[in-house]
This record gives sequence, structure tokens and C-alpha cells, in this order.
Amino acid sequence: MTNPHRTCWSSGKVARVIAAATIASLAPNIAAADDYDIDCKLILCLPAGFPSVCQDAYKHMVNRLRNGKSPIGFCAMSDGTEYDAYDIDHRTVPATSKRGWECAADKNLYHTAWRNGDDKTTQVQTFCYDKAYAYSDGEQRFTNVTRPTRMDFEVNLTVEPGTPDAFSQGWQRFEADIGNNPSTSISYRP
Repeated sequence: MTNPHRTCWSSGKVARVIAAATIASLAPNIAAADDYDIDCKLILCLPAGFPSVCQDAYKHMVNRLRNGKSPIGFCAMSDGTEYDAYDIDHRTVPATSKRGWECAADKNLYHTAWRNGDDKTTQVQTFCYDKAYAYSDGEQRFTNVTRPTRMDFEVNLTVEPGTPDAFSQGWQRFEADIGNNPSTSISYRP
């Protein structure tokens, strides 16, 4: 995603070229990230969407979140000082929010949430489907129903904010298993 504060990035085509070039330039840094501490590696890996060489950084972020901490801890530079030239925003996404679920690109998401007055829980029904058909009896039927992926964590990391090298992928969503509320009942259509 582009930086909305830089007008030269406002063109969609230019933004895609810059984003692709920035991700490509991160690739060697990610590969060499094992030389850094895990929080520094996380800063390098998150904008690239945690490629396969970054699974340890992803697990570190999820563990921090589950312990109620910020996604990134202390990133020590070679001289021992902290690297802090980044801004990070993060939030959990409840199961009751449609944003908390994702289907394959060729599928549609069905999502509804309602409050159950009897046991004071929130009920969520969600699933992915190809096509929906409405019948005269008011019944709806869906084809090729599958289970959606729970995306319960959103993060927006901007590296080097306020500089010509500033970069952000925008808000990214991940499955971290941290945004589930025990008073929410989730059902999926078979």
C-alpha cells in the first residue's frame, strides 16, 4: 500500500512499481536477517508478509501479542542502540466483524452476527461460497461451501516514516489466534 502523505505515490501504477521494488530490495535483507535479533528480523519481514524464511519472526510476533505486548520489542542495532525509525499500529479483529474472515479470491464470504439473549453470547455464522440462490419460499442456498480463514490481527508498519525512503504495505491481516472472545459462538455451514 502506498504512503498517503506522498503525492508522488498517488498514481496506482507508480505505487505498485515502488511497492514491488521495495519488497524486492528487502529480499536480501530478509535472507540476512538471521544475523539480527528477532525483533529486527520482524521489522524486515512484516512488510514482505512474512515469507518462508521469516516464520520464526512471525511466531515471535504472535507470542508477543498473546502475552499482551506490542508486536515488536527492542531491535538492537550493531552499536547496541535501539532501532526505532518505524511507526506501528495494530489491533485485534473480533469474530463478529466481517474483516475478521477471509475466503479464497474466487469465493464470496457469508457473515452474520447476532446477540443471543438467552445465554448472552454473540452468535456468528460465516462461510465461503461460490454462488447464492434465493428461492420463492425465502430460503437461500449456497454452492461449494467452505470454511473461511480467521484473520484476527491487523498491523500497519511504516519503516523510516517521514523520509524519502518511507515504506508501508498498509494494513495487513494475519491469523494469530488472539482475537477470539469466549462469549462468541461461531458456526460454519457444512
